[in-house]
Amino acid sequence: MDLVSIIIPVFQVEPYLDKCIESVVNQSYRNIEIILIDDGSPDCCSVMCDAWAEKDNRIKVIHKQNGGLSDARNVGLQSAQGNYVAFIDSDDWIDLRFIEILYKAIVETEAEISACDIRKVYEESEERITSIDAIKVQLSTPREAIQDILYDRRFRTVVWNKLYKREILINERFETGRYHEDEFFSFRIFDKAKQLAYVDIPLYNYRQRNGSIMTSFSLQHLDMLDAYLKRIELLEKKYSDLASKDKLNFCIACVNLYCGILMRNKDEKQKAKERIYSCRKQIRFSKEELSTYSWKDKLYIIFSRKEWIEPVCRIRILRMNKADE
Repeated sequence: MDLVSIIIPVFQVEPYLDKCIESVVNQSYRNIEIILIDDGSPDCCSVMCDAWAEKDNRIKVIHKQNGGLSDARNVGLQSAQGNYVAFIDSDDWIDLRFIEILYKAIVETEAEISACDIRKVYEESEERITSIDAIKVQLSTPREAIQDILYDRRFRTVVWNKLYKREILINERFETGRYHEDEFFSFRIFDKAKQLAYVDIPLYNYRQRNGSIMTSFSLQHLDMLDAYLKRIELLEKKYSDLASKDKLNFCIACVNLYCGILMRNKDEKQKAKERIYSCRKQIRFSKEELSTYSWKDKLYIIFSRKEWIEPVCRIRILRMNKADE
């Protein structure tokens, strides 16, 4: 059995950490190494990680100064010894057959990456057990997997519902100091694969909680636009039929982010506006390309331009406020 390295960055997740680690140590696939990266967590997570390492010799703990999620994952990659690698977020948890099923999907199909469906779990929702009967594996090309990113389905842009052959991650690193780090990472890795496998079973439990990176807004969320630009650059070179869809996604993101800045950030509002203007200026549409969009899509393209975006966003916010009254 191949060794599988499971990398878990840990930072301020004291209420959730035990559940996450317990789901990993109890995996039906036993030949695993569990790398806990204590990213300078100021709570009791450091002590909890060490306590788990005392219980299970497959667990290795690395304590480091806080450097963010990307930096922690990179440290884990440097330490990993397995032929396969998985990333788990420390406030989530996985089905007990997560590694077994994703490993089997790769081995039987000779894919380089396998992925599973996810289940969003809210604080107030009841925990459900996944019923696993017949397992169907769907094969995808890199183009099809990248297309899934654009439509937020199946493979998705996140790294934590997947298992990777170690060889496809050689010389790959997460961009440090970035929000939306998976947006910079996944499309590059998908493009390197020859084949990807998808298991249509929710084996990953994605906890939805207040105050997490993805439920709070800051100027760093504008990193998403830089990730879009890099992905569009690749699409225009290798998957030109997908570029138009992603350029539309980019314009929609510009409008949504601009609204977020107007509603939630006052101190650095002008700096954020200029960054959005600068990014949007880099996206151009030909007349032929514009003719392929629906009228609604064309409005987003127009409204994301510098001369339109602020009045459109202010009208949207005004309507939202009236709806809440």
